Amino acid sequence: MKILFLFFTVFVIAQWFFKKRQNKELFTNYYSFLQSGDVLLERNKGVFTGSIIMVQLDDEANIKKCLLLYGATFFATWKNCDKLMYKNILSIETNDIKDYKRSVQKVILKAIESYKESKKVL
Repeated sequence: MKILFLFFTVFVIAQWFFKKRQNKELFTNYYSFLQSGDVLLERNKGVFTGSIIMVQLDDEANIKKCLLLYGATFFATWKNCDKLMYKNILSIETNDIKDYKRSVQKVILKAIESYKESKKVL
């Protein structure tokens, strides 16, 4: 019983550490993106996997930088989404993102709709 408790404790501490690392990277990248342009941050929470996309945009809605986090565990790391770099966010279509996983496609389309809605309000 002690071994099971020790295993559970180590697992919880490891999970806390990796989640803390992910959040620190999120806020560090968000702050650096925010210093040099508009930032679009969107997430898609699935049953087993989820995705977060962070996009830095210029005044014409062109993507300057893009980071993507997807996966099912706390081991997921931030990755550059190079296929979207320097494209206009309003001109991205489903054919442009077909190489990404389904949860990533959903979050990209959600980010595009979010950007369109924010421009309607302004």
